[in-house]
Amino acid sequence: MLTPIVASPRKWTAGQIMTSPLGSLEELSRVSSFAVGEPIYRQGDPAEFWYRILAGASRKCAFTLCGSRQIVDFLRPGDLFGYDALELHTFTVEAMASGTRVARYPRCKAEQVADSDPQVARRVRQLAFESVYRVQTRMLILGRATALEKVCNFLLEMADRFRARSEGAVTLPMSRYDIADYLAMAVETVSRALTNLRGRGVIQFEGVRRVKICDRDALESVLESPTSEVNSHRSLAARDSQRQHWPLRAHGAVTSSGF
Repeated sequence: MLTPIVASPRKWTAGQIMTSPLGSLEELSRVSSFAVGEPIYRQGDPAEFWYRILAGASRKCAFTLCGSRQIVDFLRPGDLFGYDALELHTFTVEAMASGTRVARYPRCKAEQVADSDPQVARRVRQLAFESVYRVQTRMLILGRATALEKVCNFLLEMADRFRARSEGAVTLPMSRYDIADYLAMAVETVSRALTNLRGRGVIQFEGVRRVKICDRDALESVLESPTSEVNSHRSLAARDSQRQHWPLRAHGAVTSSGF
């Protein structure tokens, strides 16, 4: 008779965080690393901890009974998450980058620290407000009329959040399937829009998942006047049927481009 294999509990170790915007809250922190696709917590798990990304990136998503996925947020280093209003987590959070490092804080003790330390309370509120702002921004993206508008808005949002410097390319930790599930679009539609933008010189790709915005004004003009064509080289109408599409992949597989 075979003995069922029981997964060992994840080990969270005391972090050596010298400086942190959360100040005295770090005395409660424990740190662990996650592989790509590994859940930090799952939908329905007890909401007993707050979490903060230290390195890498994660995606917050929900799964339906039929298995479809909807991504509601992308989390980068510094983002605080897991503070659900309910006793159980509403969403699943998964690592998107290899070696994603996460700190966690026991919820009850963290709330006590925030109640007694005004600086910690102020920073926690600020991070919570940033999370609300991202949700509001995503609602605006989903409300856009065309796929091209959604992709343009997404690129601007990710450039502002994930670009290390004010200029240069932005490294996107998410795949095209992640982008599709974030924008509630088909992955083929995302690929066509990105190919359209690349073919018109608005963006270019610099290696695996690195995107450079060459003409930010052109992206913004789509959002301001999506139905008007300013001129022949700035118009971003969806006439990309003759463009070369990126190779598509099955869900979960890796392409040569990695994006």
